Amino acid sequence: MAVTNQEKVKFLSNLVGRKRSEVIEDMFTDKYTLMSEIRESFPDNSFQPAASAVEEDPYVSFTTETQDETENVILTRFKEIGKLSFNYRLHEKYLMASFYSKLPSGYVVLDANHPWLMYWLANAHTLSIKTPLEIDTIELINSKIEHCLVDEGERGIAGGVNQLGHAASTYSGILTLILTKNYQLLESIRDKIYNWLLSLKNENGSFVMHEYGEADTRSTYCVLVIASLLNLLTPELTDGVQDWLNLCQTYEGGFSGVPNTEAHGGYTFCALASYFILNTDTDSIEKSINVEKLLRWSVERQMSIEGGLNGRTNKLVDSCYSFWIGALFPMLEIITGQKELFNRNGLAHYILRCAQSNHGGFMDKPGKGVDFYHTNYALCGLSVCEYLHSVSNKDDVLAYRIKANAYGDKHYTLPVHPVFGIPVKDVDEARQYFQNSV
Repeated sequence: MAVTNQEKVKFLSNLVGRKRSEVIEDMFTDKYTLMSEIRESFPDNSFQPAASAVEEDPYVSFTTETQDETENVILTRFKEIGKLSFNYRLHEKYLMASFYSKLPSGYVVLDANHPWLMYWLANAHTLSIKTPLEIDTIELINSKIEHCLVDEGERGIAGGVNQLGHAASTYSGILTLILTKNYQLLESIRDKIYNWLLSLKNENGSFVMHEYGEADTRSTYCVLVIASLLNLLTPELTDGVQDWLNLCQTYEGGFSGVPNTEAHGGYTFCALASYFILNTDTDSIEKSINVEKLLRWSVERQMSIEGGLNGRTNKLVDSCYSFWIGALFPMLEIITGQKELFNRNGLAHYILRCAQSNHGGFMDKPGKGVDFYHTNYALCGLSVCEYLHSVSNKDDVLAYRIKANAYGDKHYTLPVHPVFGIPVKDVDEARQYFQNSV
């Protein structure tokens, strides 16, 4: 029995995550035809999808099929939505409803991530919404983080009440308290946090996430960010860290979670950002890692048809990598002295035309659901597209010398700090506060 095109569309829509069977216009139109139609319809757009310069491998696999199907979904979206726009009102409505509404049942899997939920929402709001958070909302956010303190901070910040102190939860909790400017609470737990961070350190220079937990570039980055922002970055804490990070660069050029495993976007971000926290000049970084390989691996993450970024070789585009991979480029531009190492317009078009929901918030890709995580990191990635970064001459580690300058004509976001993932102004304020308080 022959399968109809409509049945094929339904199958493919489910495969790439569409929640309902929408009739995608001419799903089986050759992608080159679709790209031609898009160029004809929107000739003045700053980004035009283009086929890869590398000849396609005729071998067919699940990976190649899902890539082709995703490209068709994206091209269809590009054909439907031609111009860039930013739905301020709808995003604000989504974020505020998320703060105060009962979460859907699916969010039960994030019960160990309460500080992350606060960070994703507060940071997304701070980056993109012109109206500041109200005092009542800030107090509720602070209360949520305070309830996650373990033994008043002596064992870090947990993902929820009565849970273990966790480096990633502490990282997101500290960032959130900086966003709400709760320096009183940060000051009160600062010394306790330092002792706890020391207890997480391994002899090889890495850090575990929690007592008896895993150690990787992610946990190591989290510890360095916490210590750095609270002005606790001592030689005792940093000894051996860079040597261990050096072992995590792979043959591809990116970084893995632990030595001798696969390069991944999130781990690569954590590693490179860690070098910016540990070093005062780029020469020290260039002597430690293969920057040329890292640059090549990073630029290969941008998809020529979608404009967005993926996190690993042979993986699909995902808006969260707009920051995890996107933030690599400001740091690489600083290291190499080169500007615009990736297509900022292409990424902005993917974020605003494909990942932005008509109901507020952002999604992984068309057909996926909106969530806090992708909303935050899509906005962080959009900010990376809207600013160019350089370093000042002041005497400090590279992370605190970074400054942002506007790029392009439209700016929907504040400049995000490519190392810390919160606005540059909030990083600078925290740095000044804790330098002056010591």
